[in-house]
Amino acid sequence: MLEPGDRVPDVTVFDTDVHPVRLTELAAQGPLLLAFYLYDWTGT
Repeated sequence: MLEPGDRVPDVTVFDTDVHPVRLTELAAQGPLLLAFYLYDWTGT
């Protein structure tokens, strides 16, 4: 788990238009809020 002030892992994620972007590029623009939805695409 990341804590406030931790370095952002340099991973590739997808933006709202489903374009790949590096997380460090997004973090350079300002603070980020990441949300993960368990079972979001399972129909449950």
